[in-house]
Amino acid sequence: MLEAARAQRSELRNQLDNAEERRENLQDQLSQLPSSDAVGRAGLEARITDTDARIKALDQQIAQADANVAAAASVPGATIEPPRTVVVRRGPPEEAWFLGGMFIVLVMLPLAIAQAYRIWRRPAPMSHEMPAELTDRLNRLEQAVDAVAVELERVGEGQRYVTRVLTEQPGQRALGAGAAEPLEVRQREAIQQSRP
Repeated sequence: MLEAARAQRSELRNQLDNAEERRENLQDQLSQLPSSDAVGRAGLEARITDTDARIKALDQQIAQADANVAAAASVPGATIEPPRTVVVRRGPPEEAWFLGGMFIVLVMLPLAIAQAYRIWRRPAPMSHEMPAELTDRLNRLEQAVDAVAVELERVGEGQRYVTRVLTEQPGQRALGAGAAEPLEVRQREAIQQSRP
């Protein structure tokens, strides 16, 4: 009976809302009518009066329905509280979510900002210049190779000269032909001292 009384009261409130909306529409239509149209104004005023009577009747019926709901609710056993349900939480406790959020804000956010700053402030790419030490070493190596080439050229010139001299004098024997003559010790020492 309690549920039926509540359903009746809910339906009466819906009807009251509809009647009030209808009255507002009629009032808008009346305000838009020209004052010279007396017949249209009289008809709309009559409908507004009927709607006001309907609203008054619905107010009385709602008051009666409220009384019926109160009477039905006063009967023992009419209202039954729904059983309380125990919510079983699954997953991590709420503290874990809080601590996780604090970790993200206090640790990960500053790290992300620092990394972004480091990327933002990265220096421009450096030119691929060789270090000064390497350049110096390469210069010394180039000079040494040039010196060796000059010395080899001198040796080659000397060899060509000796070959030409030996080939121009037919009376002298060729280098390395025949047996070597022994030198005395004093001549050997003089030759060694003359060499640098």
